[in-house]
Amino acid sequence: MTLLIIVIVLALIFDYINGFHDAANSIATVVSTKVLSPFQAVAWAAFFNFIVLFLCEHKLLGFEFKVADTIAKIVKTEAITMTVILAGLLAAIFWNLLTWWKGIPSSSSHTLLGGFAGAAIAKAGFGVLADMGKIYMTLGFIFLAPIIGLIIAYLLTGIIMNVCKKYNPGKANNWFKKLQLVSSAAFSLGHGANDAQKVMGIIAAAMIVFANTSSKEEYSQHEWTHVKTAFKIDTAYYALDSAKLIADTIDGKTMFMAEKSNFEKKGKAKSKKWIGVKSTDIINIKREGKEFCAAPQQSFVSVSELKPKKDITDIPYWVQYACFFAIGLGTLSGGWRIIKTMGTRITKVTPLEGVAAETAGSVTLYLTQMFGIPVSTTHTITGSIVGVGVAKRVSAVRWGVTRSLLIAWILTIPVSGTIAALMYWLLNAVL
Repeated sequence: MTLLIIVIVLALIFDYINGFHDAANSIATVVSTKVLSPFQAVAWAAFFNFIVLFLCEHKLLGFEFKVADTIAKIVKTEAITMTVILAGLLAAIFWNLLTWWKGIPSSSSHTLLGGFAGAAIAKAGFGVLADMGKIYMTLGFIFLAPIIGLIIAYLLTGIIMNVCKKYNPGKANNWFKKLQLVSSAAFSLGHGANDAQKVMGIIAAAMIVFANTSSKEEYSQHEWTHVKTAFKIDTAYYALDSAKLIADTIDGKTMFMAEKSNFEKKGKAKSKKWIGVKSTDIINIKREGKEFCAAPQQSFVSVSELKPKKDITDIPYWVQYACFFAIGLGTLSGGWRIIKTMGTRITKVTPLEGVAAETAGSVTLYLTQMFGIPVSTTHTITGSIVGVGVAKRVSAVRWGVTRSLLIAWILTIPVSGTIAALMYWLLNAVL
């Protein structure tokens, strides 16, 4: 229990650091164009970082906990221990603070991923990496996210400039100053939803470890640690508890049936002990005003035969509120060293270009979150800023700065992973 509390506290500290480290992502352009003062900008971004919780809670953004679930499943469950998570968090905090001090806008997301994976590999070797498809996809989006942001920003800038070329430049500039408030808010929503979920995933992983290693009595006494999970199965099947089934004869055939309400959503099961039935084998019947689903006995199979994969379906509300509050508070603290790099050193940005960059970044974040891909908000907005610079002319982008950022991005996962491995060996010797 003590280690669980330490892990949760460190995870929230990381979330706070993530907030001020990545504050530049959503406010750099709005500050550099002088639409808002630095303090107004961080307050604006922090508000939308936090308000995204309520939007996600009511499924208004469609993200649910896909990113949190991906983070929690980067390594195999049996390889995750409190020491692994602790080492990963310490490494991530160290690298984030170092890059912040140097003014390098590296990815907090990839720092966390690298730390988590590196500590697990130190414990049990490379075989602990769970879903290699998701890992390759995450690595691929180190490059794809900024490229997508760059292309969308480039196209948006061209469209906006062509549409507005007949308008008075002064009036158009005032419109875009107002629109930049909307675009920066949209990016802050995406930043809050994406990055706070990653910390939720780490805390959820720690709580699952606690559930697996504590006694039933201890676990039942601490309801605040309970994470709801379900199994993803073949999408052609419905699942239910076999105890809910009753046998009956329908048209001379022995059938097993249960009330429709007892069946889980298609492709989902709450337990491996449940049974599944193919949707095409089910017939719907009504009895005494109730709806039943029935199928022949041979149509039912054990859920364990349907290649079940565990998914996080719900995380305690206090964890959600704490994570969004921590990242909002961190954003409110600002990260002025990185804001200077993002807002002025890559390329000079006008309000029109700020709207294009932030809109492109928002679209990229929303699309990747829909698919549960934990991309870097830093990479996304950097690519978008480069895109608006290229739309003016290629020489408008300071490519020397961009190359330095790219090197830092490539190094983030292996360096944070190596630091986490060293941390794990040290902690394992001490604890």
